[in-house]
Amino acid sequence: MLVKNLKKILEEKEMSISELSRKTDIPKSTLMTWLAGRTPDLLQLDKVAQYLGTNIESLAFGRKQEDIFSELMQKVEIHTGLYEISVKKVTRK
Repeated sequence: MLVKNLKKILEEKEMSISELSRKTDIPKSTLMTWLAGRTPDLLQLDKVAQYLGTNIESLAFGRKQEDIFSELMQKVEIHTGLYEISVKKVTRK
């Protein structure tokens, strides 16, 4: 899955393995072994994912991480109506 996802992202960003190597300071030979199917070092994979603007789960497994708001909205029950909410600063005793 990593091979497919990494190739797809690089293609979308019109980026070569050489350029990714330069930008992340990960040897090109290491990145090439990933594309050959070798399991990557997690710290290096995280560095690549961050540089590409994604996360390890999405890069390695193709799982899209939803934003926090969407995740929260799935866990709460929504009630319609008019509400008044007030916030009061509390001082420490």
